[in-house]
Amino acid sequence: MMSASILLFGIIVHFHSRLISGIRRCSEYLKIKKAHLARLEIEWKDIPEPVVNFHPSEMSIEKDLDITGEQSLHKLIDTAVSIEGSEMLASSLRADPLPIDEILKRQSIIKELAEMQLRRDKFLLKAMLISKKPLNFRQMQRNISVINPAAIPGWLLKASSVLILAYTTLFLLHIIGIIPSYWILFFILYLLLYTSNQKKISKTAEESSKIESQLRKFSLLMEEIRRFRTKKNTSLQNFLENLFGSNNEVIDSLNEMRRISSAMLIRENPIMRLLLNLFFPFDLYFCRRLLVVIDNIKGEFSGWCASFSRLECYMSLSNFAALNEEYAFPAIDNNNNSSFSVKSMGHPLIKKSQKVTNDFSFCKEKEIVIITGSNMSGKSTFLKTVGINLCLAYAGAPVSAYSFSTSQFNLFTCIKISDSIIDGISYFYAEVKNLKQLLDKLIEPGKLLNLFLIDEIFKGTNNRERLIGGRAYIKELSRLGGTGFVSTHDLELVNLESEAAVVSNYHFREEIMGEKMIFDYKIHPGPCPTTNALKIMSISGLPVE
Repeated sequence: MMSASILLFGIIVHFHSRLISGIRRCSEYLKIKKAHLARLEIEWKDIPEPVVNFHPSEMSIEKDLDITGEQSLHKLIDTAVSIEGSEMLASSLRADPLPIDEILKRQSIIKELAEMQLRRDKFLLKAMLISKKPLNFRQMQRNISVINPAAIPGWLLKASSVLILAYTTLFLLHIIGIIPSYWILFFILYLLLYTSNQKKISKTAEESSKIESQLRKFSLLMEEIRRFRTKKNTSLQNFLENLFGSNNEVIDSLNEMRRISSAMLIRENPIMRLLLNLFFPFDLYFCRRLLVVIDNIKGEFSGWCASFSRLECYMSLSNFAALNEEYAFPAIDNNNNSSFSVKSMGHPLIKKSQKVTNDFSFCKEKEIVIITGSNMSGKSTFLKTVGINLCLAYAGAPVSAYSFSTSQFNLFTCIKISDSIIDGISYFYAEVKNLKQLLDKLIEPGKLLNLFLIDEIFKGTNNRERLIGGRAYIKELSRLGGTGFVSTHDLELVNLESEAAVVSNYHFREEIMGEKMIFDYKIHPGPCPTTNALKIMSISGLPVE
């Protein structure tokens, strides 16, 4: 009766444990789906914080285009589970020039991963269930690098095994009265051998314990990634083949390291350590095994970590592609000209219900587009839309457009300029320094053309000097072969179209209906026919002469 009750209790405990585990899995999976929905609808408060929170520097593309930081493209896209994976995504979004072949390869991998929604969700679920702590490959590599593979030579394990076998055999013979207590001599020799190497053993075990949880998560996630593999000869499968090797050497090595590190945790209990090492060279055996594995993989471990991080970057971008099926993968022109043509291009950080899209194409080689328009009409947003979609395009991701074709450019931005109290730099001087960098870049020889996005040129100074400086600067841009967009409130700058063949005028406009201004946020050819500053002042109750 008692045994039946114990058996029944064990069965209940087993099913209860499975039930709790299932509830936790469902709860975490629900969080993943809610995060996907928040990213789809761009509900910032419900989008999880990325593994790494970046604080973009002043006068940088990241700040100007909201690539990193709060309510940024990085935060919207990032699903990485490692610090390095999150950092690699941010780096990929900074519009650093890549060979066209590399961009096309990324597009192919991202497209294939985008179709593996369930696989990607299972990967995220596995990561959340194993540990909430993100992987830190740099720390793992530091811990591995301090472990000396030669700390415990092979002969030490053999000698210890012989001594243990000797004293246990002699002890048994002594117990049954066949020989005297010779076993004590061999036991003392083993004890001296063990204690003389205890410092090396403890250091190896300590370093092993530091990476045990991280190593466990890494190896189990690599097992999950292995399920992404198919027999197709695609860019993704070739990438995974290079990562895992032909015979899954990576998985086998990581699993062995994980099992050894887990086994060595047992020695942290003093009683268990004594019992285990009394009849078996437990510490020496597992330390030696760990050192052998580390010696074998030391040169390749950093490569595995980098490939894992790169795959995380691809998975983040593929999740973005899957959530935005209407977005287009861009065509990259390799003729080294200044082509840029888009249809229904919108800003990916604006909610779809509020997003207004635009069509645009360069009509001239090395064209400089001057954009005029009223306050709040959409000039700055248009510049940011061009820039952020170029960042997505060069990362191999889809862009917020129906179609998108572009050359490769070195991207330059001058949009969010601010004073620096610490450095004693005024707004105007900060802008001047930034714009001088663009001229320097145009003078430098390079394989790629520079595309600039300049918002409200020289707005930090008075009207007269702003106009003089703006005219001279745009003329110099045209002389140096610059390509890009300049927005301005100075309507006199539109006359440059008749002075420089590469200059074109476009504008944003509004309609005033009663006491309300209506903006269409659409770009139109030609200079802006209206202004609205005085009307805004009047509507707001300010005196206007």
